[in-house]
Amino acid sequence: MIELRDYQKEAIEHALKAKRSTLVLPTGTGKTVIGAFFLKKLFESGKIKKAIVLVPTRILVEQTHNFYRSLGLNSEKIYGIFSKDVRAEVWKKARIAISTPETVYNDLDVIGKVDAVVVDECHHAVGDDAYAKVLREIDCEYRLGLSAFIPRRRRKEIEELIGEMREWSVESLRGYVAEWIGEVFETKFNKKEMEIYDEIDRRRCKAKSSDKLVYTSALKFFAKDGALALKESLSRETKLSKLLEDLNDEIMKLRDLHKLNYLFRALELYEGFEKSIVFVERVIVAKKLFEILSKDFDTALIVGRKKRREEDLERAKEAKVVVSTSAGEEGVDLPTADLLINWSNTSSPLRFIQRHGRIMRKVGRPVKFVVYLVTPDTIDVDDLLASAEQAKRIIDVNIDKSTLEELWRASRRRKIIELLTEPMPIEWLVEISGRTLAEVRFALKKACEEGEVVYIYTHLGKTYIRVDHIDKLERFSSYLNPVWEGKAKINGSVRGDYSKLKSRIERKLPLQKLEVVVAKKVGDVIEYNHRVYNFRISSPKVLDIVLRNALSNF
Repeated sequence: MIELRDYQKEAIEHALKAKRSTLVLPTGTGKTVIGAFFLKKLFESGKIKKAIVLVPTRILVEQTHNFYRSLGLNSEKIYGIFSKDVRAEVWKKARIAISTPETVYNDLDVIGKVDAVVVDECHHAVGDDAYAKVLREIDCEYRLGLSAFIPRRRRKEIEELIGEMREWSVESLRGYVAEWIGEVFETKFNKKEMEIYDEIDRRRCKAKSSDKLVYTSALKFFAKDGALALKESLSRETKLSKLLEDLNDEIMKLRDLHKLNYLFRALELYEGFEKSIVFVERVIVAKKLFEILSKDFDTALIVGRKKRREEDLERAKEAKVVVSTSAGEEGVDLPTADLLINWSNTSSPLRFIQRHGRIMRKVGRPVKFVVYLVTPDTIDVDDLLASAEQAKRIIDVNIDKSTLEELWRASRRRKIIELLTEPMPIEWLVEISGRTLAEVRFALKKACEEGEVVYIYTHLGKTYIRVDHIDKLERFSSYLNPVWEGKAKINGSVRGDYSKLKSRIERKLPLQKLEVVVAKKVGDVIEYNHRVYNFRISSPKVLDIVLRNALSNF
C-alpha cells in the first residue's frame, strides 16, 4: 500500500471537505495518487456508487487503470475503439470508469447516474474542448480537478466547471520535485495519415535492405516532422520519390504539420515560461514553425546558416521562443530557457542529452519542463524510447516511468515480440518480422528487461521465446539437462549443483539478471564457462529453465 505524503493527505482532505475543488500541484508530486484516494475514501464511506476519471489520452487510460487496480480499486477502462454497444455494457457495470473525455461525451446517453468525477489534466476544461463539454452535461455532487499548471486566463471557467482552485508551489514541496520534468503529448495521426503511414511501413517490411533504409527515412520524416517534410522529399527526383510515386497525390493532400495544435497546447500550458526552445529535425519545418509562431510570440530561428550564425545566436538570446534544428543542440547558450519542446524526437542518446543541456543549468525557474511531441504507433515512439533508454545511464530522464511503459506496450517494436510464440534466434526473428537487426535487438533487449522474453543457449545461439510460451523450450531437452556444478553471485556467492543453486536463488527472486560460472570437469582438466542470462527472472519456472540450461553439457 502507498504511504501518503503529508501534502497528499492535506489535498485529499481538502477535496473531500470542499466536494468540488481544483488542485494545482507540480508535475511529479503524485496527482494520480490524490485522485485515487479521493475516490477510495468516498466509496469506503458509502457517499458514492459510481465515478468517472477523465484522462486525456489512451496511454493515460491504461496507466491510470493499472494504478487504480494496484490499489484494489475496481476500475474499468473504456475506449472509443470499441463499439458503443460494448461500451454501454461496461458503463453499466463500472464502479470507477476511466476514459477519455471524447469517449465519455459520445456515451453520455448510456452512462447513467454519476456521483463523482475526477478530471486529470483539467487545464483542458475550457471552451469547446471535450473536457468542458462533459463537465457541463454531467450532474454530480463531487468534482476534483488536477493539473500541474493552469493559465491565469483559464482559471475562472475551470473553477466554475469543477471547483475553487488551491495551489501548492514548487518551493513548498521542495525535496519532492525534480529539477526538470518531462511530459509526453500524443500527437495522433488522423485516419488518412495513419493509412499512408501503414502502407509505407508495409512496403518497408517487404523491401530489400537498400530500399528498407529509404522507406525508414520516409517514415521518420512523416511521423517525426510531419507530412511537410515528406512532401519536400518527394518534390525532388530521388529513390524515395520513385518508390512512393503512386502515393504522391495522396500524400500531397495531407495536412502539413499534424503536431502543430499540440505545440500550441504546450506553449499555452506553460504560459509563464521565460524562454522556450523548440527542436525540429528538418529545416523546411523549422522555417514554417518560425513563420507561424512569429504571429503570437517574439520568435528566433536557428538553422545552421554560417553567414548569419552570430546574428542568429544574439537574436535567440532576446526571443521568447527559439525554433532550432540540430545546429542549436550544442551551440545555443540560453541559461534562462525553462521550456524545451521536442517537435522531432531523436534516436541518438548523445543528441538527447545535448538538447536537455540547454535547460539543465540551475538558473531561472526552480523547475524546468521538457515536452515530447510523439506520434503514437509510429517510429517516432521508437526513437524516443531508444534515446531515453540509453540516456538514462548518464542523466536522470524525468519522464514518468509508467508513461514510458505504456508507450512501449503500444509501440511497433513491441509488436515484434508478439511473433515470439516459437523458440528462435534473432536472425529468424529479423526475417519473419521484416524489421532491421537494430530494431529487433532493441525490442528483445527491452522485452528481456521487462521480463516478457527469455532465452537459452542452444546450437542456434541465443534462442528466444516469450515467457507465456516458455514450455516450448522443452523441445531443446538436450540443452536443459543439468550435469555440472556452478557458482552464481547474488549478495555473495552461491555454489553447488542444480538443486542447491535453485533452492538458494529462488528465495532471492525477482532478479534482473543472472550470471553463472560453470565448472566442467573433463578428466583432470576443469573448464570454466561464464553464462549470462540478461533478462528479468521473476518466477521459479523461469529460474528452473535458466539453471538447467546454464549447467547443461553444451
